Amino acid sequence: MQKAGAAATTVRVSQETRDALSRIGETELRGASLDEVLQMLIFEHQTRAAFARLSARDLADYRNEAGVIAEVDVAPKR
Repeated sequence: MQKAGAAATTVRVSQETRDALSRIGETELRGASLDEVLQMLIFEHQTRAAFARLSARDLADYRNEAGVIAEVDVAPKR
């Protein structure tokens, strides 16, 4: 969904690219619009780029913390 107040524009892509983005939106993102698919791809790219900038130690710390959080999410309630 386009952000409120954001101007729309045209981006030239091949029909093959447009169709691929459309398929991703339909099959993997629950009917997302092309704009939403592009926003998701940009977010994923930025996330990967941020991980790539981490030192090995920082990445290990992140993974350990993520594992702890994941265990909290699935731990049985007492």
